Amino acid sequence: MAHVISMLPVRNEAARWLRATLEQLSILTDRIVVFDDASADDTADFCKSYPKVRYYRGDIPWFEQNEAELRRHLWELATYENPEWILALDADELFEERATLELPWLLNQEDYDAVAFRIFDFWKGTEQVRIDGAWNPWNRFSPLLVRYDSTLSPDWMAQPIHCGRFPLSYRDRVTFYSHLRVQHFGWARGDEHLKKYLFYRERDLAVYGAVQSHTESVLSSSITLEPWIPMPSPGWFSEKEHR
Repeated sequence: MAHVISMLPVRNEAARWLRATLEQLSILTDRIVVFDDASADDTADFCKSYPKVRYYRGDIPWFEQNEAELRRHLWELATYENPEWILALDADELFEERATLELPWLLNQEDYDAVAFRIFDFWKGTEQVRIDGAWNPWNRFSPLLVRYDSTLSPDWMAQPIHCGRFPLSYRDRVTFYSHLRVQHFGWARGDEHLKKYLFYRERDLAVYGAVQSHTESVLSSSITLEPWIPMPSPGWFSEKEHR
Protein backbone atom coordinates (compact mmCIF):
# COMPACT_ATOMS: atom_id res chain seq x y z
CA MET A 1 0.00 0.00 0.00
CA ALA A 2 1.11 3.58 -0.62
CA HIS A 3 3.07 5.35 2.11
CA VAL A 4 0.44 7.45 3.92
CA ILE A 5 1.02 9.87 6.78
CA SER A 6 -1.84 11.17 8.91
CA MET A 7 -1.53 14.54 10.62
CA LEU A 8 -3.50 15.28 13.75
CA PRO A 9 -3.78 18.47 15.83
CA VAL A 10 -4.69 17.76 19.47
CA ARG A 11 -5.43 19.75 22.62
CA ASN A 12 -6.74 18.24 25.88
CA GLU A 13 -8.16 15.22 24.07
CA ALA A 14 -7.18 12.38 26.43
CA ALA A 15 -10.69 11.95 27.86
CA ARG A 16 -12.51 12.46 24.58
CA TRP A 17 -12.27 10.65 21.21
CA LEU A 18 -8.50 10.46 20.88
CA ARG A 19 -8.20 6.77 21.73
CA ALA A 20 -10.58 5.69 18.98
CA THR A 21 -8.96 8.03 16.44
CA LEU A 22 -5.41 6.86 17.17
CA GLU A 23 -6.40 3.21 17.13
CA GLN A 24 -8.04 3.58 13.73
CA LEU A 25 -5.21 5.63 12.24
CA SER A 26 -2.70 3.06 13.54
CA ILE A 27 -4.43 0.56 11.25
CA LEU A 28 -5.04 2.82 8.25
CA THR A 29 -1.78 4.79 8.05
CA ASP A 30 1.97 4.26 8.28
CA ARG A 31 2.73 7.17 10.62
CA ILE A 32 0.64 9.55 12.76
CA VAL A 33 2.15 13.02 13.10
CA VAL A 34 0.63 14.65 16.19
CA PHE A 35 1.03 18.29 17.12
CA ASP A 36 -0.10 18.92 20.69
CA ASP A 37 -1.39 22.47 21.01
CA ALA A 38 -0.20 22.93 24.62
CA SER A 39 -2.47 20.37 26.29
CA ALA A 40 -2.84 20.50 30.06
CA ASP A 41 -4.09 16.93 30.51
CA ASP A 42 -2.62 13.48 29.80
CA THR A 43 -2.75 13.88 26.01
CA ALA A 44 1.06 13.69 25.69
CA ASP A 45 1.47 10.35 27.50
CA PHE A 46 -1.56 8.99 25.73
CA CYS A 47 -0.20 9.83 22.27
CA LYS A 48 3.28 8.51 23.04
CA SER A 49 1.84 5.12 23.96
CA TYR A 50 1.06 4.46 20.26
CA PRO A 51 4.10 3.18 18.30
CA LYS A 52 3.13 4.89 15.05
CA VAL A 53 2.82 8.34 16.61
CA ARG A 54 5.45 11.00 15.98
CA TYR A 55 4.70 13.47 18.77
CA TYR A 56 5.41 17.22 18.81
CA ARG A 57 4.26 19.80 21.31
CA GLY A 58 3.82 23.57 21.35
CA ASP A 59 4.35 25.72 24.44
CA ILE A 60 1.36 28.01 23.86
CA PRO A 61 -2.01 27.22 22.22
CA TRP A 62 -2.03 28.35 18.58
CA PHE A 63 -5.54 27.33 17.55
CA GLU A 64 -7.19 29.95 19.74
CA GLN A 65 -5.20 32.71 18.02
CA ASN A 66 -4.32 31.47 14.55
CA GLU A 67 -5.53 28.12 13.25
CA ALA A 68 -3.71 28.68 9.93
CA GLU A 69 -0.36 28.85 11.69
CA LEU A 70 -1.14 25.62 13.54
CA ARG A 71 -2.18 23.84 10.35
CA ARG A 72 0.83 25.14 8.43
CA HIS A 73 3.24 23.90 11.09
CA LEU A 74 1.53 20.50 11.26
CA TRP A 75 1.79 20.18 7.47
CA GLU A 76 5.50 20.93 7.60
CA LEU A 77 6.03 18.25 10.24
CA ALA A 78 4.09 15.72 8.16
CA THR A 79 6.18 16.39 5.06
CA TYR A 80 9.35 15.48 7.01
CA GLU A 81 8.11 11.87 6.92
CA ASN A 82 8.55 11.61 3.13
CA PRO A 83 4.88 10.81 2.49
CA GLU A 84 3.21 9.70 -0.72
CA TRP A 85 -0.18 10.68 0.71
CA ILE A 86 -1.16 12.93 3.62
CA LEU A 87 -4.42 12.46 5.51
CA ALA A 88 -5.73 15.38 7.58
CA LEU A 89 -8.14 14.45 10.38
CA ASP A 90 -8.95 16.05 13.72
CA ALA A 91 -8.81 14.22 17.03
CA ASP A 92 -12.60 13.88 17.16
CA GLU A 93 -13.01 12.42 13.67
CA LEU A 94 -13.22 8.80 12.54
CA PHE A 95 -13.85 7.02 9.28
CA GLU A 96 -16.72 4.59 9.34
CA GLU A 97 -15.59 0.99 9.84
CA ARG A 98 -15.55 0.04 6.16
CA ALA A 99 -12.55 2.34 5.65
CA THR A 100 -10.22 -0.60 6.31
CA LEU A 101 -11.53 -2.18 3.12
CA GLU A 102 -11.96 0.89 0.94
CA LEU A 103 -9.09 3.23 1.85
CA PRO A 104 -6.36 1.01 0.31
CA TRP A 105 -8.07 1.34 -3.07
CA LEU A 106 -8.09 5.14 -2.78
CA LEU A 107 -4.39 5.17 -1.91
CA ASN A 108 -3.31 2.85 -4.70
CA GLN A 109 -5.26 4.40 -7.58
CA GLU A 110 -3.34 6.69 -9.95
CA ASP A 111 -6.08 8.85 -11.50
CA TYR A 112 -6.74 11.30 -8.64
CA ASP A 113 -4.43 13.41 -6.49
CA ALA A 114 -6.96 14.31 -3.79
CA VAL A 115 -9.93 12.64 -2.12
CA ALA A 116 -12.86 14.48 -0.56
CA PHE A 117 -15.28 12.99 1.97
CA ARG A 118 -18.62 13.87 3.53
CA ILE A 119 -18.26 14.77 7.22
CA PHE A 120 -21.24 13.93 9.43
CA ASP A 121 -21.65 16.00 12.60
CA PHE A 122 -23.01 13.88 15.45
CA TRP A 123 -25.34 16.02 17.54
CA LYS A 124 -25.96 15.59 21.27
CA GLY A 125 -25.15 11.90 21.16
CA THR A 126 -23.53 9.24 19.02
CA GLU A 127 -26.59 7.92 17.23
CA GLN A 128 -27.86 10.97 15.32
CA VAL A 129 -26.36 13.53 12.93
CA ARG A 130 -27.43 17.05 12.04
CA ILE A 131 -28.56 17.64 8.44
CA ASP A 132 -30.17 21.10 8.29
CA GLY A 133 -28.73 24.14 6.51
CA ALA A 134 -24.94 24.25 6.25
CA TRP A 135 -24.74 21.22 8.55
CA ASN A 136 -26.13 18.99 5.81
CA PRO A 137 -23.33 16.52 4.96
CA TRP A 138 -25.10 15.15 1.90
CA ASN A 139 -24.45 18.40 0.01
CA ARG A 140 -20.80 19.03 0.88
CA PHE A 141 -17.46 17.29 0.55
CA SER A 142 -14.23 18.16 2.36
CA PRO A 143 -10.78 17.29 0.93
CA LEU A 144 -9.03 15.29 3.65
CA LEU A 145 -6.52 13.20 1.68
CA VAL A 146 -3.96 14.51 -0.84
CA ARG A 147 -1.08 13.06 -2.81
CA TYR A 148 2.00 14.96 -1.64
CA ASP A 149 3.87 16.97 -4.27
CA SER A 150 7.06 18.64 -3.08
CA THR A 151 7.02 21.06 -6.05
CA LEU A 152 3.81 22.75 -4.92
CA SER A 153 3.80 25.91 -2.82
CA PRO A 154 3.32 25.38 0.95
CA ASP A 155 1.60 28.77 1.37
CA TRP A 156 -1.51 28.75 3.53
CA MET A 157 -4.67 30.84 3.47
CA ALA A 158 -3.94 33.98 5.50
CA GLN A 159 -6.96 33.56 7.76
CA PRO A 160 -6.84 32.74 11.49
CA ILE A 161 -9.89 30.45 11.40
CA HIS A 162 -11.64 28.20 8.85
CA CYS A 163 -8.41 28.12 6.85
CA GLY A 164 -8.67 24.64 5.35
CA ARG A 165 -6.48 21.63 6.07
CA PHE A 166 -4.01 21.88 3.19
CA PRO A 167 -1.93 24.56 1.46
CA LEU A 168 -3.73 26.70 -1.12
CA SER A 169 -1.84 25.03 -3.99
CA TYR A 170 -3.66 21.75 -3.30
CA ARG A 171 -7.10 23.19 -3.98
CA ASP A 172 -6.92 22.56 -7.74
CA ARG A 173 -5.90 18.91 -7.49
CA VAL A 174 -7.90 16.37 -9.50
CA THR A 175 -10.31 15.18 -6.79
CA PHE A 176 -12.23 11.98 -6.23
CA TYR A 177 -15.46 12.41 -4.26
CA SER A 178 -15.71 9.34 -2.06
CA HIS A 179 -18.87 7.87 -0.59
CA LEU A 180 -16.84 6.77 2.45
CA ARG A 181 -18.11 8.85 5.37
CA VAL A 182 -16.29 10.58 8.22
CA GLN A 183 -17.87 10.74 11.67
CA HIS A 184 -17.28 14.02 13.53
CA PHE A 185 -17.97 13.82 17.27
CA GLY A 186 -17.05 17.39 18.16
CA TRP A 187 -20.72 18.30 18.70
CA ALA A 188 -21.77 15.00 20.30
CA ARG A 189 -21.76 16.46 23.83
CA GLY A 190 -24.59 18.92 24.21
CA ASP A 191 -23.21 20.42 27.41
CA GLU A 192 -20.27 21.78 25.37
CA HIS A 193 -22.33 23.61 22.76
CA LEU A 194 -22.59 26.95 24.55
CA LYS A 195 -18.84 27.11 25.22
CA LYS A 196 -18.04 26.28 21.61
CA TYR A 197 -20.61 28.75 20.34
CA LEU A 198 -19.05 31.55 22.40
CA PHE A 199 -15.58 30.66 21.09
CA TYR A 200 -16.62 30.76 17.45
CA ARG A 201 -18.72 33.87 18.02
CA GLU A 202 -15.69 35.70 19.34
CA ARG A 203 -13.55 34.54 16.42
CA ASP A 204 -16.22 35.56 13.88
CA LEU A 205 -16.35 39.07 15.32
CA ALA A 206 -12.58 39.36 15.22
CA VAL A 207 -12.19 38.03 11.67
CA TYR A 208 -15.40 39.02 9.86
CA GLY A 209 -16.75 41.83 12.04
CA ALA A 210 -20.04 39.95 12.44
CA VAL A 211 -21.26 36.61 13.75
CA GLN A 212 -21.70 34.16 10.89
CA SER A 213 -25.07 32.47 10.36
CA HIS A 214 -23.50 29.03 10.73
CA THR A 215 -22.20 29.98 14.17
CA GLU A 216 -25.61 31.33 15.20
CA SER A 217 -27.21 28.06 14.10
CA VAL A 218 -25.32 26.17 16.82
CA LEU A 219 -27.89 27.24 19.42
CA SER A 220 -30.90 27.16 17.10
CA SER A 221 -34.06 25.58 18.51
CA SER A 222 -35.12 24.47 15.03
CA ILE A 223 -32.80 21.76 13.72
CA THR A 224 -33.13 18.56 11.72
CA LEU A 225 -31.53 15.30 12.81
CA GLU A 226 -31.40 11.87 11.24
CA PRO A 227 -30.17 8.58 12.68
CA TRP A 228 -26.70 7.36 11.79
CA ILE A 229 -27.15 4.23 9.69
CA PRO A 230 -24.10 2.01 9.03
CA MET A 231 -23.57 1.24 5.35
CA PRO A 232 -21.74 -1.83 4.05
CA SER A 233 -19.06 -1.55 1.40
CA PRO A 234 -20.19 -2.17 -2.18
CA GLY A 235 -19.72 -5.79 -3.13
CA TRP A 236 -17.02 -5.06 -5.68
CA PHE A 237 -14.58 -4.03 -2.92
CA SER A 238 -14.83 -7.50 -1.36
CA GLU A 239 -14.52 -9.14 -4.74
CA LYS A 240 -11.40 -7.10 -5.49
CA GLU A 241 -9.75 -8.16 -2.25
CA HIS A 242 -10.09 -11.82 -3.20
CA ARG A 243 -8.80 -11.62 -6.74
